[in-house]
Order: sequence, then C-alpha cells, then structure tokens
Amino acid sequence: MRDTRTLLLVALLVAPFATAPAPVRAEAPRRPVEGFRVAGELPRAGELGLRAPEALALDHHGNVIIADTGNHRVLTVAADGSVVREFGGYGWDEDRLDTPSDVCVYEGFFTYVLDEGNRRVASYDVRGDYVGLVVAEDEAGTPVSMAVTSSGGLHLVDSDSQSVLSYSQFDERLEPVGRFGLDAGGLLDPRDVASGPGREIAVADGGRFSVEVFDEFGGRLYSVAAADTMLPVDVAFDERGNLLVADSLHDRILAFPAGGGRPTATHRVPDGFELAAVASGHGGLLVALDGGAGRVQFIELVYGGETRTR
Repeated sequence: MRDTRTLLLVALLVAPFATAPAPVRAEAPRRPVEGFRVAGELPRAGELGLRAPEALALDHHGNVIIADTGNHRVLTVAADGSVVREFGGYGWDEDRLDTPSDVCVYEGFFTYVLDEGNRRVASYDVRGDYVGLVVAEDEAGTPVSMAVTSSGGLHLVDSDSQSVLSYSQFDERLEPVGRFGLDAGGLLDPRDVASGPGREIAVADGGRFSVEVFDEFGGRLYSVAAADTMLPVDVAFDERGNLLVADSLHDRILAFPAGGGRPTATHRVPDGFELAAVASGHGGLLVALDGGAGRVQFIELVYGGETRTR
C-alpha cells in the first residue's frame, strides 16, 4: 500500500491538472432524484465474452471498468464498446487475479481491484500496469466488496466480522464500521459499501433489507428501506449525496434523498436483466450491470427541486 501512496503523492505534485473535482460538501444545497432516463446500452457488450461479472465503475474519461469475475480479469471499455485495456488473468502471483469481485477508481490515478479469491486488494495505474497491494491477504479477512474515499482511503466489507474495515490514505488501519448485531448500528449480511461526498459510509445490508449509513467515524446516521421490501446488492452515491440502490428482489434501482427518507424515484431494469451492480459518474450519469448476459445500461439521473440539508 505504501508504494501506491508514494506514487499518488508524486502524481499530485507533478500533475495538478489531473486532480479530481472537489466533492460536494455536506452543507451544500442538494437536489433529489425525481426520475431516471435510459440513455442506451454499451454497444457490442455481447462480444466481450464476459462470464458472471459482478461489479463495474466509471473512470474520469467515461470509460466503464468491469470486474469480469468468471474470467478472472478486469476490462476497461469505452462508451462505443471498444476495449481500452485488459489486465489480470487467473493466478495468485502479484499481477494475477482470482475471481475479482469489485472495482473502484481513485480519480485519474489508480484502479483498485478486490481480488476476492486471493483475499487482497491490488492497485493498477492508468495503463493497467500492476502497482502494488493496497491491502494484503493477511489484513483483509474475507472481503466481498469495497469503496475508495475521495481522499484515497478505503472501505472493505469483511464477511468474517460482518463489518467494514477502514484504511486511511496514509496506510493507517482505522476502527471498523458496523458490527454483527440486530440493534441500531449492527449489520447482519453486509454486501456492498459506498463512500459519499460528505464522507458518509453506506452499507447495503441484505440481512436487514436496508442500507445502513454511517458517518466517517462509524457513528450511525440513518437507514433507508422500501415499503414493499428490497434486497440491496449494491449501492452508490451520486455527486449530490443521493443514494442509488440496486434491488435484486424487484429488479429495480431506487433513489433515496441525501439524509434519508422515502424513495424519490424508481427505475425497473428490462426483463431478463440480472441486476448485479450500479455505479455513478460525473454529471448525473449512472450505469447498471447485468450479471448474467453482461449488458451495461447507461442511465441519466433527472433531478427535482433544490432542497437544503438541516
């Protein structure tokens, strides 16, 4: 992890033009999502040969990064369907992967890959070249998903402890977020984690049929759920702090307002679309992944009136 952080600091010094946009602050005016507009699907996705993909992310160029879990590789695909790069391949050597189950991007610098079979998190640069381990095997427990923070820290869902392991951008192990339990702040079956623009930590908890949201120090903030029940398998924040939840029970995506409350909008995926993951990008762009056929749907978020946080 130290090699990754060193490269990051160098990059920040020599390439100021590549820095990420400032995140939306928690006290900034917010607008709820009032609808979803389908913008199309990733062309030629059927030609990629994907096998049971489990996760995707958007980089700062608008490329789609896909964890092709069954093929033990990661693909970066342009919006026109062309393959930009590919890396991984089955194995346990430092630059190989065993069932990669999650991917996330630290703006303009690194792609983090959750190498679930090898129980570690590895980083790759913008060319797809291996950089180093972010979290080593003996530190990761049994990881199932992850999220990178705006400052370069990492949250890692550990199914052994039923909690979220947290690491600072300085390679510092922080206190876990959540714990196994039925009471407030407890988790029963955490499946995914997302980091919000106000440093919130959202955990999709299949056991509670809800998304539990914590502050950056692990204090519970609020919980969101659907009146007709949902089974959250993936969760993402948009730039305004709204929560986007992939509900596999009803094959839909739900939008919840920043700070909690009832869903403000619902998007149902097409028949036969096995909703596995969602990821948000800049400008209100959302992508949804079909874990069966490997289709990727592009969705534009439609915003309503402006609201202010309390």
